[in-house]
Amino acid sequence: MEDTIKIEKQDDDGRLTILAIDDAPDILRTVHTLLKDDYKVYTLTEPTKLKEMLADIKPDLFLLDYSMPELNGFDLMPIIRSFPEHKDTPVIYLTSIISADFYNLAVRLGACDYIIKPIIADRLREKIKSHIEK
Repeated sequence: MEDTIKIEKQDDDGRLTILAIDDAPDILRTVHTLLKDDYKVYTLTEPTKLKEMLADIKPDLFLLDYSMPELNGFDLMPIIRSFPEHKDTPVIYLTSIISADFYNLAVRLGACDYIIKPIIADRLREKIKSHIEK
């Protein structure tokens, strides 16, 4: 798996699509490995390329790292929400930082949940399933 996957055409095989954005390739490999059997999983290590990626795919759910250089997960929320088709798309933060302030800001920006790193496979699948299949 490449660290950043560029898609020219999205196939329609009936599976729901997840876009995971994290500057850590190992996290993206983990997410891809854990979810690839049930979902179409696309990954992006460069958050500045989000708009380009959204021109090519239409995710049913976003997984966003909170802490990244250049653009963090909170910076990406207005970009995602600027696409009319993603006004209500579920966003789950991947983070090692959790506090009441973090949670409150994430909710105000439109996130539906968060997952604490290191990622626990069952928790990741459970949270995604609960939000993506609503």
